[in-house]
Amino acid sequence: MGTILEFAERISYLATGPAILGLFVALGVVLVARLWSVQIIGMAAMYFIVGLLYARVIRPEIVLVKWVIGAAVCLALAFTPPVLKTAREGNVSPETSLSRSRLGQLLGAVRRFVLRLPEDLPLRSVVLLAAFIIAYAGSLRFPLPQVSFEIGVSCYLMAVVGLFLAGISEDPLQVGLGLLIFLNGFDLFFGALEPSLMVVGLLGTLEVLLTLAVTHAAISSLREES
Repeated sequence: MGTILEFAERISYLATGPAILGLFVALGVVLVARLWSVQIIGMAAMYFIVGLLYARVIRPEIVLVKWVIGAAVCLALAFTPPVLKTAREGNVSPETSLSRSRLGQLLGAVRRFVLRLPEDLPLRSVVLLAAFIIAYAGSLRFPLPQVSFEIGVSCYLMAVVGLFLAGISEDPLQVGLGLLIFLNGFDLFFGALEPSLMVVGLLGTLEVLLTLAVTHAAISSLREES
């Protein structure tokens, strides 16, 4: 336990620049990618990096709480039945989809990701770059109180990307991802203002409840359409 906390604290101070770059890449994966599994990987990377940044504004032991909350959210999202969406698009029953080879599904997902780029990829790429510019300029023009410049850039970046993703998406799951990203930016900033375990726990509970709500809404909507 102590080794993990020491590692998180040292990395958070030594790798602030790479952490912001990693956060930018993780948010870009969530924003641009269309495969649900790839987006979950991006969300997991975002939670890991936010936990490292958390070590700079709050007690290191609370970083573990943040990572546990992130793991719970990502697992809940990962186990959301994507097979229902596949059944709706291909007119295949959920039982048939579940009986397919897992290796074949993985290879098919990789093939679709490589060969089929999203139609609005240029727009999303430009928006991601604009979000970083807005976050950097916002941190210079309107710096957040009681946080460093790097933390301010991260908070602004997650807020802008989260709001954009939630605003352009029609799928409840995509809207949920955007809201979760926005809440992480707010959580990181509010953690510096009120560095207590209770606040982290309440905001983490809100994230878990939001995850359950959007997954339930997505499954309900797919069942109504089928």
